[in-house]
Amino acid sequence: MKKPKLGQHFLADYSYVLKAIQAAEIDEQDAIIEVGPGKGVLTKALLKKARHVIALELDERLANRLHEKLGHNDNLEIRLNDARYVDWSEINTELLQKGYQRVKLVANLPYYLASQMVIHVLAAKQSCNRIVVMVQDEVAKRMCAKPGTKEYSSFSIAVQYYGIPKYITKVPAGAFNPQPRVSSAIIRIDHREQPLVQVSDPNKFFFLVQAMFMHRRKTLRKCMQGIKNVPRQSEWEIALKGVSIDSQRRPETLSIQEIARLFTAIYS
Repeated sequence: MKKPKLGQHFLADYSYVLKAIQAAEIDEQDAIIEVGPGKGVLTKALLKKARHVIALELDERLANRLHEKLGHNDNLEIRLNDARYVDWSEINTELLQKGYQRVKLVANLPYYLASQMVIHVLAAKQSCNRIVVMVQDEVAKRMCAKPGTKEYSSFSIAVQYYGIPKYITKVPAGAFNPQPRVSSAIIRIDHREQPLVQVSDPNKFFFLVQAMFMHRRKTLRKCMQGIKNVPRQSEWEIALKGVSIDSQRRPETLSIQEIARLFTAIYS
């Protein structure tokens, strides 16, 4: 069994495996990347649908057991990798050059890895066309959150900047072994061909987003006073008026498009 510190909960209810497979809409021209295949329940189902499956496993013991359990499969490749440090542009380019039409990530992600991994994949220059993952329910809701909701955060903006998230279904704790203390969910994210908004400097844009959401419940007027490395307050005031955003609004109510307009007005 995987070391506890890796936080892996193995999916045991096959009905949710089928829901994930259905959400991924896999055909024979697809290459699938699975992160943390564990005992291979999802892997086995993927092999029946996909032309090629790459399973990235950090635990060498589990990788060896996966070989033993699934036997020889021409369309299965098990790589002993830490997915946090994979060059996703490189692996996607490799698969596309081999003739696969689409590359999709389908996985039951360890909770400790989920948020970081999704952004890591989405932000890659050559990204997966589609991501279907099982994550903590709270994380899935944050990915899909709309402005003005309690789940809406800088993470929501980052996911929606790169992709189109869709909440598929909730997965109860009893569907896993061992059972986690929280519910999970299956979420699908289709990668955008172009980001949702166009900004001159994405890194600077996300710095502004994160800084604003550190004070998400303050008014924009108060929020901007505490943000470092941005123009003076007087320039903020001019920018807000220029894009017709009330300075009494809170950051958590702003859409991605509004923040992008504000960013452009501030740094133009």
